[in-house]
Amino acid sequence: AVSVKSGIYLIMGANIGTSVTNTIVAMGQMGSGDQLEKAFAGATVHDLFNLLSVAVLFPIELITGYLYHLTKAMLPDTVEKGDKWAGPLKKIVSPLASRVLKPNKDVIKDVATKKVESCDYYYPVTCIDGIEDYANCASKCDKDDGESFANGDCGRVGLITCDKKVGCPAFFQNGASRQDDATSGGVCLFLSLCLLMICLMGL
Repeated sequence: AVSVKSGIYLIMGANIGTSVTNTIVAMGQMGSGDQLEKAFAGATVHDLFNLLSVAVLFPIELITGYLYHLTKAMLPDTVEKGDKWAGPLKKIVSPLASRVLKPNKDVIKDVATKKVESCDYYYPVTCIDGIEDYANCASKCDKDDGESFANGDCGRVGLITCDKKVGCPAFFQNGASRQDDATSGGVCLFLSLCLLMICLMGL
């Protein structure tokens, strides 16, 4: 893990690094001399803002360590080394997202570590007695108690899983195939892109 002190300098470096990106984007306006001039002007302002902010904040941080102390003051007392921080935006968005679609991270992990050959191992999606909830669909088999999927002791989920608190999302379906889950993911991607475009046009 990266320490807070190192993280402060990493963020400053990343700010300078993004200066290259806006110049590349500006070069994409080569078709029109007018547009290129305006794009480069915008990119230059962005570059100078990043460079000047680092030029001012870096020496102050080196001498006083004020950003480190400010960050330390913002942390609650209960946070310990290695704890994950759940931001306020995640607390608002996560319950809503879990009701629409919740990805099964175990599939990616198992395929990457060669525990299973492909995603097909997880299909078709099976819930005990056809009841769509976390306990009947997504809870893992307790091998110590001799539970197994073959005996019908536990369910099986594919790329879309259920949430312990919220339950199964809208795009979850008992008996779904890999194609069904891929289609659900595609629909969610399309809807999110439409929402993004509406928000950008609204600005």
